[in-house]
Order: sequence, then structure tokens, then C-alpha cells
Amino acid sequence: MGTREDLAKKWKTPYFNQKLKSITFNEVGLRGVKNTSIKFNYPITAIAGANGIGKTTILQLIACLYHNNDTSHKPYRFSNAKNAKPYYTFRDFFIHFRGEDKSEGSAIEYAFRVGKKKKSHTLKKGQQWNDYNRRPERTTDFYGVSRVIPANEFAMIKNTFGSSSASFTTKALSKQSTSMIKKVLAKPLESVEVNSSTKVVNFDLNKINLSTGLSYSNFNMGAGEEVIISLISRMNELPQNSIVLIEELELGLHPKAQKLLIENLFQIVLDKKLQLIFTTHSPFLFDAVPTQGRLLLRKPSDKLEVIYSPSSSLAFSELTGETPKELTVYVEDKVAKLMLETLLSSSIRKRIYILDVGSKENLVSMIGSHYRNESLGKAIAIADGDLTEKELRVWYKSHLLKSYKGELFDEEVFQQETQKLFAKFVGDNAPEKYMLEKLKENEAYARFVDDSDVFVVFIADEICLGDHHGLFRVIGEEIGLSEESVMRDVVRGLVQFYQEGFRKIKKFIEGSLK
Repeated sequence: MGTREDLAKKWKTPYFNQKLKSITFNEVGLRGVKNTSIKFNYPITAIAGANGIGKTTILQLIACLYHNNDTSHKPYRFSNAKNAKPYYTFRDFFIHFRGEDKSEGSAIEYAFRVGKKKKSHTLKKGQQWNDYNRRPERTTDFYGVSRVIPANEFAMIKNTFGSSSASFTTKALSKQSTSMIKKVLAKPLESVEVNSSTKVVNFDLNKINLSTGLSYSNFNMGAGEEVIISLISRMNELPQNSIVLIEELELGLHPKAQKLLIENLFQIVLDKKLQLIFTTHSPFLFDAVPTQGRLLLRKPSDKLEVIYSPSSSLAFSELTGETPKELTVYVEDKVAKLMLETLLSSSIRKRIYILDVGSKENLVSMIGSHYRNESLGKAIAIADGDLTEKELRVWYKSHLLKSYKGELFDEEVFQQETQKLFAKFVGDNAPEKYMLEKLKENEAYARFVDDSDVFVVFIADEICLGDHHGLFRVIGEEIGLSEESVMRDVVRGLVQFYQEGFRKIKKFIEGSLK
């Protein structure tokens, strides 16, 4: 079992003794985030969304939920306040200039678990926020964008550590942190020294020592090096069951460093039983998180919407602002998208925008969101064959009914509208299961993928799948091709040998373009 699967399994057990499960905003809200609830379904959550949509506000409000009486903990701040508290307050994040809305009447409700017990807490805003001492206990660290500002741009740090007469204490970073940092930086790292001074409350000057004999400190590091050392070392030293909040995790890091860093953060979260929530505009980081740990925030109208388990295609089409064509076609995943691209002629493909969204429920949600924004034009959804009418009815009521056709459910309207907006691929199960059935029953189709007797026997008698999503990987291992190459060949063969089954889909799309 890999780290990601292990985290998913243990998240459902008391292994994670503290879990923030949801945060809910009332009708007043804060900074425009209101009338919405956000759930956390995995130990690591990646939040994507356009600038100004509320991602940072959510992180900051989570930081303000928890209290901590352990004065030895110094929450991450670029501050030299001698009386810095061991927890965050609203004054750390929410400052109002004269004339700005002070959000009086705002109420933020938090649902969380401690062990097996479900608990809740509400923070309310009158002229002041309610008493901090009533908040639940949990060590919290918030890393804002200031972490990428070079050390030499802070006068207090230059004056303390840049002087030849500076007095400070030095210790070596732990072997575990040093090993992780070495892998991410991909340098011959021998050790990392941590230098601290009583004159600077919340900053350590790190010094890298390479096996080549070269040494250099934060003053001469790249921003990425400084960020990597800070994040890994601090998270490894936090108490178990802490919560870590990171704004724009990718800041200062190139894509390869992002991938290496997130792999180490997964391990730290597992070892330390942490909960990590971060915002990101990086497809590399978003892809690295399992779908149950992904959230997309979007505002097709004046209301914030939360899309759970979105595909990276959906999330980053939102961020890039890609303009839909004559018709947007929502599908569940990359396999469904490739099936349509293979099935349709170029004259049709050029007129439509195919977007995979990650799940059956997201198909219905996205249709509802789409029709709340009239500027987006027409849209339809094509689900996998295993979408049931019961599921569609439930999600229609939740995501589409109120925004698209009024408040009351009407069976006749439901039938009319869903026939106009939704279609299904052939078969009554996932495409991969349907493909495997056809490969087994049609030798010509199997030979289209690989024309060898060994492969035909493998498909007919030997292939074994624990999860249908692994179909292309298992076939690829058998015939020595990449998963992507196999997917392309299997889909092309399906469309070629079973064109009749796709006739309704083609007519549905062509009719929607009229």
C-alpha cells in the first residue's frame, strides 16, 4: 500500500486524532465568502480557484479556529514581537481600514473530531470576535506568501545575523529533515546548521554545508531553497496532530522541486499525523493529491461554489479562463474525453469544448453551474454507463433544479430537461469494464491492440484487475507500452469495432449544436 492509500485508510480511523471536517459561513460571511460550507475528506487538501475567490480567507479562518497554550510554540510569522502569542488571532489576518466593512454578524461554524468524538465550535463577530480561550486546542502553523521574501530584505534579520559581532546559538538540523531536503534540492548536502538569536523571536538563519566544501546561508540562497528548508524542518518538528496551512505552496519552486517537495510532505503528514491544507495554482501539485483531497472554488454567479474531487482539467480550465466554443461537453474522466475525441469528426471537434470533471456528481454540478452563467453558452454532459436515474434525480435536485428551472421538483420537467442535457455512453458500467468485456469476446478487437497469440490468451484467460481503472496499466505491462499508448489503442479499437453503439452519442452532440 502506498502513502496516499495509507493516508486515505487511516483518515477514517482514530489514527488521526484531530481532524477538521468542515467550515461553514453564514449569510454575512467574511470578505465575500458566505452561505457556503467546505468539507475536508482527506489528510491533505489542495484548494484551487481564481484569485480573489476566497482561498486565503478560508486558510486564515482555519488558523483562527484553534487555540494553543504551549508557549514554546512560535507560530510561523515574520514578526519580532517579543510578546507574540503561541496561537493566531484575527488581528494577525483581518485588519480593517477606516470605512471598510467589519463583517459584524459574521458566524463561522467549524465541525471537527477529537478521537472518536464529533465536536463543533462557532466563532462570532460582534464589535469583536468572541473569546479565544473557548477555542479548541490544537497546534497550528500558517505559512503565508511572506515566506518567499529573501532574508536580506528584513532589516531586523540583517542587523542580527549580518553583524560580525552577532551572538547566536547553532544546532544541526535533524537527520530526517536533512535527508528530505537533500532529495528535494538534489545537491550534495552534508548538513544544515540552524542559527537562532534571542533578538529575533521567530526566525532562524539556516546555513547549508555541501560535501564539496561550499557553505552558504539564507542571505545567499535562492527563495526556493529557503522555502524548502523552512517547510520541511518546521513540519518535522511540529507536535503530532497539528494542522498546517500553506498559502500558494508552489511559490518560489520550479515544477520538479514542487513534485519532490509534495512527496516528502505526504510522508511527514503520515508520520506526524498532521492535517495539511494548502492553496495552489500549480497543476503539478494539484495532480499529486488524490481526488478526494482536491477542492475547486468557483463563482459562476455571486455565490461561491465548492466542487469536490475535480479533475485537474476542470480546475485549470477555470484558472486559465479558457473560452468555451459553441458547445461545452462535460465528461467524467480522460478515458471518456478520449472516446469522444476519437469518435467525432474534426468538423465537430473544432466546434466543441470537451472537459473531464472527475466524477458523475460533478457532471450534474457543472451543468447547474454552467447555466447560472449565461455568457458560457450551451452545455451538455455525457456520463459513463453506470449513472443511474436515481443518482441523476438526487443530484439534479441538489445541483441543478434550484438554479436552472425553479424551486419545485416536477417529474415531467425532470425527464424533459435531463433528456436534453444528459446522455450516457454505451453499456451499464464504467468504460474500462465495458472495454474489457468486448476485448474478451472479440478476438479481432484484442488483436487490434496487440496481434499476438500470447496477448489474446492473456486477455481471454489471465488478466486480473483489482480496480478497473488499472486496465491500461496492466495491459501496458503485458505488452511493453505506456499506459497512455494502450488507452489510445484500446479506445480507437472500441470505436472502430462498435461504432453502432456510439451512434446515439454522435446524434446527441450534433443535435445540441443546432
